[in-house]
Amino acid sequence: MTAPMTAPLAAPSTAPLASRPLYLQARDLLLRRIVDGTWKPGGYLPSEPQLALDLGVSIGTIRKAMEDLVGQGLLERQHGRGTQVVPHSSDRSRFRFLRFVHGDGRPFRPVARVLAAGTARADAQDRAALGLGAGAKVLVLLRTRSEDGVPLIYERIALPAEPFAALKPEPGAEMLEEIYVLYQSRCGQTVARARDTIATDRASPAMADALGCAPGAPLLLVRRVAVALTGDPIEYRQSWTAMLHYRSDLD
Repeated sequence: MTAPMTAPLAAPSTAPLASRPLYLQARDLLLRRIVDGTWKPGGYLPSEPQLALDLGVSIGTIRKAMEDLVGQGLLERQHGRGTQVVPHSSDRSRFRFLRFVHGDGRPFRPVARVLAAGTARADAQDRAALGLGAGAKVLVLLRTRSEDGVPLIYERIALPAEPFAALKPEPGAEMLEEIYVLYQSRCGQTVARARDTIATDRASPAMADALGCAPGAPLLLVRRVAVALTGDPIEYRQSWTAMLHYRSDLD
């Protein structure tokens, strides 16, 4: 769509996306306002009648567009207050994005500690996962995630260097907030969704030292590509564990 946010949607004869349902066009325009910062995380959208007037569509169309964004976890309806752009919080991010559990099903409540952080040339896996070109730079974080002082996960996280320059993780520091909260609050990058793939691996010497297992010990490996509101991949994460299970709930 090329129409400005405050103008009615273009007529079907001229709109480049006219073959798409009107509510999807309205949804994309609402999403654009979230992406460009017009509506910030934690802020509230105008009323449905006002949005319908701004976009030149019916309230029913606006309502359906908003429900789609609610279903994606980007908006939240709050009784008596309106519709809020969902901010990442530590508890919310853990509930939505943390898939590791103990073998008996108990939730995993981690504390993260940064082992190392720095900018490096993206390797082949980073470039493929993040859609980067040859010679691109990434911010690489190595960290553990522990519970009751016991490291249970070893992680390598690669992020496009420029958008995440303000993250500034300190080696040796504990990350008291979930990292997706920091992406949003420090760098203006909101994770909209993530895709995980599961494999097995063997512990490298560094992993074995961090996790207290023998080098070469079998590990569960979860690879994650996290995607921003724009649809661009912004995080490539590899998580290794010898003790935890991965759980995915299917509706």
